[in-house]
Amino acid sequence: DLWLTDLLEIHFVELRKLQEQSVGIERRLVRWMLFLTAKTKERLEELAMAEPVMQKALTTLEFLSQDKRTRELYEQRQKGLQTYAADMEGAREEGREEGEHLRAQFTARNLLAMGMEVEAIARVTDLPILEVEKIQREMGHSPLN
Repeated sequence: DLWLTDLLEIHFVELRKLQEQSVGIERRLVRWMLFLTAKTKERLEELAMAEPVMQKALTTLEFLSQDKRTRELYEQRQKGLQTYAADMEGAREEGREEGEHLRAQFTARNLLAMGMEVEAIARVTDLPILEVEKIQREMGHSPLN
């Protein structure tokens, strides 16, 4: 626990993990979480009826939704977030593939050091024979076959 100040309390919540059926909606924080993740206008209105401050938030949300420029900015931000998420997923996949390839090269080096044949190493590691031979040359070993 890290105390920044006793004047402000900050809570971090993961809205994606919220499951309505697993919590009672009588707690104010949970109601706000449900409000922020509501999928339909009807659900927003239902939650807003519980508290005047949520009614005000809904009114403000509806007002902002009517403004074309604000809506365009929101849509641009959403597209940007989606692009970012897709880029991050692509980078994660690329990183996984690179890691798997490096692991295969590491395994090939170990197997070469143990004296295993190039073709067998290629089968075990799924590396091309030419790549295993290149690793072998880099290690200073002469071809075994």
